[in-house]
Amino acid sequence: MVEFDIQYNIVNKYDNPVRKASFQLLVVPYRIHEQKVLEQSITCIPEVEVHCSPNSFGFDTLNFYINKPFSEFQFTYTAKVQKNRINPYNFIPFPVDFEQDMMTDFDFYIQHHLYLTPTALTSLNAAEVQQFPAFVPTMPVFEYLQHLNSFVYELLNYVPDATTTDTAANEVLTLKKGVCQDYTHLFVAVARANKIPTRYVSGYLNQGAGFQGDSQLHAWAEAYLPGLGWLGIDPTNNLLADENYIKIAHGTDYKDCTPIKGILENTGVQKSNHSVIVINQ
Repeated sequence: MVEFDIQYNIVNKYDNPVRKASFQLLVVPYRIHEQKVLEQSITCIPEVEVHCSPNSFGFDTLNFYINKPFSEFQFTYTAKVQKNRINPYNFIPFPVDFEQDMMTDFDFYIQHHLYLTPTALTSLNAAEVQQFPAFVPTMPVFEYLQHLNSFVYELLNYVPDATTTDTAANEVLTLKKGVCQDYTHLFVAVARANKIPTRYVSGYLNQGAGFQGDSQLHAWAEAYLPGLGWLGIDPTNNLLADENYIKIAHGTDYKDCTPIKGILENTGVQKSNHSVIVINQ
């Protein structure tokens, strides 16, 4: 077992007072058997009542409504999370023939169509897909995913502020640089183009291990291994996800995993600062 103390902070300042606001935050670690939230707390200024409810994918969101004017918004979420130690290589893949039979079955497509279908952020045309390693029927899915993981890692340069959360995979391919969501969108786009169900994941990353992308919420992918289930893959660091990866949520792309959404009644400029602290105990 390994434990992490997590803190997620938001400070928003507004030139003109906000009259009313509604916020939804997706920052709570996912509760699964290998990842337990032992304790958590929330502080918010202005002080409001916070309600927890699942989003459309079933992940916990924190929701609150501020009905009085304010010029500064502060939010802090803290949690202690316990994770099982994970060896992501500790499995035996099914034979290639079995994998192909599953992946070409129509029921498989229906079951996983959400993570096989391109989105606006994960679309590549045929010529763009051809720039990547091709998945051939004689290749094990796991072998291909490892190859693609390394390829995307080598292709891009990690450069903060080179892109935005609206930068699509085809733009990232042109720029050859970006941050974790860009690496992930590109990986997801290519894997889906090769008929491998793949989803976008958001979460926290151990800040004591020297990983790229650990200073904010991190993004990685989960790809489906036929007969086995979902495997976490991090092209930003050319790694498979282990106990250092603390999952919050998954979806089709970044827009399904946006950490904060809000509706505000105000005018003027907003200055926003988000910070993450993840300490391995």
